[in-house]
Amino acid sequence: MKNKYLLKLCLVAVAVSIFGYQLHAFPEFMRVYAADPQARAEMRRDCGVCHVNPTGGGARNAFGQAFQANGLKITDELRAKFPDRFNVSTSTPSDDLPVTFVKDSDSQAIVELNGKKYVVDTKTRTVKEFLPEKNVAVVSPIEKTKPVTQSAQEDKVYQQMDVRLVNLPTAKSIAKGSLTGEFTHRFPFGEYDVTDGTGLFGLDGFAVPSFGFVYGLTDRIQIGGYRSSDAVGRPIQFHVGASLLDENKDQPFSAMARLAVEGRDNFRRNFTTSLELAVARSITNKAQLYFVPTLSFNNREFGPAGTNFSGATTFAFGVGGALNIRPTVALMAEANWRVNKAGRFGNDAPVYGFGIEKVTLSRRHAFSLVFSNVAGTTFSQRSATKASLLGGADDSFRSMAIGFNISRRIF
Repeated sequence: MKNKYLLKLCLVAVAVSIFGYQLHAFPEFMRVYAADPQARAEMRRDCGVCHVNPTGGGARNAFGQAFQANGLKITDELRAKFPDRFNVSTSTPSDDLPVTFVKDSDSQAIVELNGKKYVVDTKTRTVKEFLPEKNVAVVSPIEKTKPVTQSAQEDKVYQQMDVRLVNLPTAKSIAKGSLTGEFTHRFPFGEYDVTDGTGLFGLDGFAVPSFGFVYGLTDRIQIGGYRSSDAVGRPIQFHVGASLLDENKDQPFSAMARLAVEGRDNFRRNFTTSLELAVARSITNKAQLYFVPTLSFNNREFGPAGTNFSGATTFAFGVGGALNIRPTVALMAEANWRVNKAGRFGNDAPVYGFGIEKVTLSRRHAFSLVFSNVAGTTFSQRSATKASLLGGADDSFRSMAIGFNISRRIF
């Protein structure tokens, strides 16, 4: 009798232990699933995740069996096998991944995953969630057959390489917060210039270097400063520009209006105010035409620094073109002529030039080898010929001189 009592007591203890283990174990297993960051929120208290019976207990379903066989652990393989229980993407990486590239940036892209958008910056190696309220300028998704530096608009719009053609502006906009530096060099000026054809387009002569900077206050407004050498009067020029139209925004052409004030002898005398409108029109994405009217008030002829000259209004009209012969190489040509006779200061010949330009893949750096009969490169001086600086009237091919332009987006 005593033995039967002990046997019953042991059976009861075993039953209670098993029942207690189940009461303890099942919630623990559910907590493992609920704690997974990719578990579906609506299923984190659902016993049907692992059991055939949605109220829990009894036979396990396919996931429950796999969960147990996996050592009661959740892995990426388990999530991929049962996507109905986890917030995971069932698609595999491909060329069709939704990617949007940030305009005027060579390091940022927006990637969409699981219904959310993230800004990926390869330069700073950071990933941040894209917030609509902090809207950034983006371009359309890029086709997989194109380089990542292109936008969808490049199918029909010529992408300007530099802020300058040969001497004329290109209507290229400056991105907000970016700083671009430019350097121009013209060789054929000064008393050492060789004019008998042996000087290799003025390479043996005295050069005229100039440099400046342009900063983007906004994506449409820019400011800049520029300084040239003593041969053209040491002018310092300040300008402000506004992008009025942009072909990249499905507008018929690009247009940039700029106002400049320049003063010779390091901005101390002979001040000139210039208004210009640079208009650019693409011919497919391989070529572009430019039209640049420039009105300069109190413009002056050339002379040494420290000399005061009487001023006259000049109206110049420039035309030019660029043609890509390779994705990063372009041929350029231009002409610029002072329309009103009073503004020519005795020299009626037009300015003209041509060159070849090379830009890096990132389009942050451009170099141009140019030939021109131009004397100065500021707004008011770029329509005056070499002969108007050195005297004489020879503006034929022999007056063409070698030079170069360099521009660099610093940040």
